[in-house]
Formats: sequence, C-alpha cells, structure tokens
Amino acid sequence: MHNAIRNGYYRVYPRVWVQIKEAFGWDQKDLETYFSRLKHKHFEKQMPMKKKAPHDYYGEIPAIYDVYKSDDILKEKVYTHFYFNEEWLIIDSVH
Repeated sequence: MHNAIRNGYYRVYPRVWVQIKEAFGWDQKDLETYFSRLKHKHFEKQMPMKKKAPHDYYGEIPAIYDVYKSDDILKEKVYTHFYFNEEWLIIDSVH
C-alpha cells in the first residue's frame, strides 16, 4: 500500500473525495499522508464485498476489502477500506 501511495498508483472514487472533504476537509496531500502513515496495528479485518459496486470503472473488483481503523494519524478517527486491483490501490471509503 505504501509503495502505491508513494508512486501515485492509487485511485479514489469521486464519491470518496466527497466523503473525505466533508468529514475531514482533507486534500490529496492529506490523504497521501494518512495512507503513508497507516501501519499493521491499524488493520481491523478483511471484509468480503457484499455486491459488486456499480462504479467499477477501475476494472474488475476483487472479493475482499482490507479494513483499517486509526485514531492517531492527523488527529482524526478514521475508518477506511480499500482493495488492490492489478497494480492499483483502490480507495473505496474514508470516513
């Protein structure tokens, strides 16, 4: 995940940018900072996708999300899930 963020190999759904701006007021740099600071201790679980999302324009969606929770990065309590699709990190939710 860190390599994907560092190298710009990630995608954020437009609806997720709305979530991020409304919940935290973050911009792209804040989002990159947040994801670059996530550690294994923040890992919560893997969660199966209940259905294929209608917004699959980043290719085929896998069956599992990685779910992370943190309260010690950028002074925010954050719940996020994401998945990897080929070489891309797809950020599907940040709230």
